Amino acid sequence: MWFKIIGSGLILYATTSYGFRKAQEFQNRTIQLRYFQDALAILQSEVTYGLTPLPLVMEKVSRVMKEPVAKFFEKVAQKLKQGEGEQLEIYWSNCLKEINFSLTREDIAILENLGFTLGRSSVMEQKKHLDLTIRQLQMAEKESRDLCAKNEKMWKYLGFFSGLALILVLI
Repeated sequence: MWFKIIGSGLILYATTSYGFRKAQEFQNRTIQLRYFQDALAILQSEVTYGLTPLPLVMEKVSRVMKEPVAKFFEKVAQKLKQGEGEQLEIYWSNCLKEINFSLTREDIAILENLGFTLGRSSVMEQKKHLDLTIRQLQMAEKESRDLCAKNEKMWKYLGFFSGLALILVLI
C-alpha cells in the first residue's frame, strides 16, 4: 500500500516537474531574446558613438547583461583578445553553439547573420545591421510571447494530468 502511494507521488512529481520545465523553456526564450536586444543596443551605441574596439565592447556588454547572454559576450571577448587568427564571425558562431540557450534555430540564425557583418563594414553599415537584427529579435520576441501565452499553461496541465493518468493506469 505504501509503495503505491510513494510511487504515485514520485510519478506525479516527475511528470509535473517535467511540464513546468517545458513551460519554463518558453519563458526563457522570451527573456533571452529581450536580453539580446538590450545587449545589441549597448553594442550599437558603443560602436556608433563611442567608437570602442569590439573586444572592449563585448567585455562591457558581458559585465552589464545577465546569464546566459553575458557568458556569450564574455566568451566572444576572450576569443577576440586571444586572437587565434580566426575571424569574428567564426568566434561569434562557435560561441552561439557552445552556450545552451533556449532559443530556436531561427533565433540563432538571426544572431549568426549579425556575426558576419560586425567589424567588417563602416560604422553606419554596422549600425544598420544592428538595427535590423534588433528588429528581427523584436519580432521573434513577440512570436515567443504569443507561444508562451498559448503553451505555458498547456505544458503545466499536461505534466500534471499525464502523471495522474499514468497513476490511474498503474493502479
